[in-house]
Amino acid sequence: MATAEVSGRAGQGISSASGPTKGGTVPDLERDIGEAIRSDRISFWLDSTHAPMRPALRADQAADVLVIGAGMAGLMTAVLLAKAGRSVVVVEAGAVAAGVSGFTTAKVTVGHGLVYSRLQSKFDTATARAYADSQTAGLALIRTLCHEHAIECDLETRPNYVVATSEDERDAIEREAEAARSAGLDARVGTAQNPITAGPAVMLPDQAQFHVRKYLLRLAGLVVELGGQIFEHSRVTDISGSGPYRARTEHGAVRAADVVVATHYPIVEQGFFSTRIHPRRSYIVAAPLNEIVPDGMFIGTSSPSRSSRTVPLADGRQLLLVGGEGHRVGQEADMPGRYAALEADMRKHFSVGETSYRWSTQDNFSVDGLPYIGPVPDHPGLYAATGFAGWGMTNGAVAAIVISDAITGRETAWAGLYDLDRSHVIAAARSFLVDNTNVARQQISDALHSPAGPPGDLAAGQGAVVSIDNEDVALSRDGEGRLHAVSPSCTHMGCTVTWNLAEATWDCPCHGSRFAPDGRVLHGPAVSPLEPASVDLAHLARGVR
Repeated sequence: MATAEVSGRAGQGISSASGPTKGGTVPDLERDIGEAIRSDRISFWLDSTHAPMRPALRADQAADVLVIGAGMAGLMTAVLLAKAGRSVVVVEAGAVAAGVSGFTTAKVTVGHGLVYSRLQSKFDTATARAYADSQTAGLALIRTLCHEHAIECDLETRPNYVVATSEDERDAIEREAEAARSAGLDARVGTAQNPITAGPAVMLPDQAQFHVRKYLLRLAGLVVELGGQIFEHSRVTDISGSGPYRARTEHGAVRAADVVVATHYPIVEQGFFSTRIHPRRSYIVAAPLNEIVPDGMFIGTSSPSRSSRTVPLADGRQLLLVGGEGHRVGQEADMPGRYAALEADMRKHFSVGETSYRWSTQDNFSVDGLPYIGPVPDHPGLYAATGFAGWGMTNGAVAAIVISDAITGRETAWAGLYDLDRSHVIAAARSFLVDNTNVARQQISDALHSPAGPPGDLAAGQGAVVSIDNEDVALSRDGEGRLHAVSPSCTHMGCTVTWNLAEATWDCPCHGSRFAPDGRVLHGPAVSPLEPASVDLAHLARGVR
C-alpha cells in the first residue's frame, strides 16, 4: 500500500511495531483511503494496516440494533450490544475505521486541555466530576477490551501533559490541576520537558496511546464473531419510521427497533444539530525520530495549538506526530500553510528524518463544551453521539457505554451529563450566537468568491466557485488534468462549498460536509452528492493549462 512522502508521490511506507502491515494493492488504497481524497494525505494508521474487504449491503436486513458508522463510537457500541445478546448490523458509508477515527492522533486520555477548570467555572464541581468519572470509565473500557480479547494495537501507558507555553499561564495550569483533583483525578503540576510544548503543565499519570485502526479492525472482527454483520460502502440516505425504524441505502435497507447514529456529525435531526455543534479541521505531520524524546503525550494551551506523541515502529525507532493549526471547516484559504507551520516547528524542536505523513482531521464542538450522547428527543429508540471536541477516543467509549446501557435498560450515573435535550442556556448562549452568526456570514461571503482569469484556467489540484453563463459552478481540475464541474450548493442545507487546496476537496463552511471533486460525499452530514453542473467541460478545457 503506497504512502505519503514530502513530494506528494507514493513511496515506501513505515510499519508499526506489531508487525508488517503492507501488502495491499492500489485498489486497496483507494478503498481504505477514507476521508482523504489524495493518496498523499492518508494517515499513518490507515497506511500501516490492511483491512479485509467487507460486502456492501445488497439486500434488506433486520436486526435488534442498527449501528450507522464503523468508527470508534459505532464499533464499541456494536461490541457491547453484541456481548449483551442483541443482534447487530453495522453499516458504514466508506470502509471500517477509515473515517474520522482513522485520522486521529489516537491519544486515550481524560486530560482534555483545560476542561476541568472550564467545566467547574461554567457549571459546577459536580459537573466536572461527572465528566472525569465518565472519561475514566471510557479509558478503562478500552483497556478492558484490549486485555480480554488480546488486541494487539500497540497500547502503551503514558502520562498526559497539558502545557502552558509561558510562565504567564501558570495560574491557568494551577487552576486546572486543582479542578481536576476536585473531580477525583490524580493531577499534578510540574514542568513539561517536551521541547515543542515546554513549560508549566498539568500531568495525569497512567493514561494511554495506541494504534487506533488496529484496535478498531479487531473490534470489527469481534462484532462478526459475536453474530453481528458489517456492511461497507453502504451510505444511509434516509431513516424512516418510529421504532422499528427503516434505514435505507442505495441497494438495501435495514429494519431495527433501535438505531445508533455514530456518523461523527449526525445525519438525523439536521435542524437540531446544525445550531448546536460546529466543525473544525486540524492537521498532523509525522516523521521518524533520530533522538530519544521525553516520555508522554503533550498538548499546549495556547493558539495555534501544538500536540505531540510518539508511535513505536517495527525497526525499533519512533515516529513523531505533531498536530495543531485548527480552524473552522471551509474558512481558511492557506491550508497548505498549516502543514508547513507544523513541519517548521517539528524540525525546529526535534531531530527527525524525512516527513513521512501529512493528514488532517475533523472534529465537532458543541455550544456548551460537552458532547451530545444519548436518545434523540421525541424519537424513542433513536440514538446519536457527537461533539467530542477532538477527544474522540475516550468520548467514543463513553458513547458506547451510555447508548448500550440505555438500549439494554441499565442506568448510567453520568448519562444525564450528555443528554441531547439539555438546556444550559446561560453557558451556551454566547457560543450559540457566535456560531450561527458565523454560519450566516459565511453563506453570504462565499457566494461572492471568484478567481481571476478564465473559468477553465485552473492548474491541477486547483478549484474555485465561478460564474459560467449566469450559473454558479464549483469547478476543479484533478491531478490528471481533468476538469470537474458540480453545483456549489451543499446538499445538506444549501451552503456554498469552498475549495480545500491542501486536500483537493470541496468543504462546506457551515456544517462540515466534504465532497470529492466529482461531487461524491466524503464526510457528512450530507448524504447526497453535489449535483452535476450543466456546463460544457470540453469547451472550457480547450486552451487551458
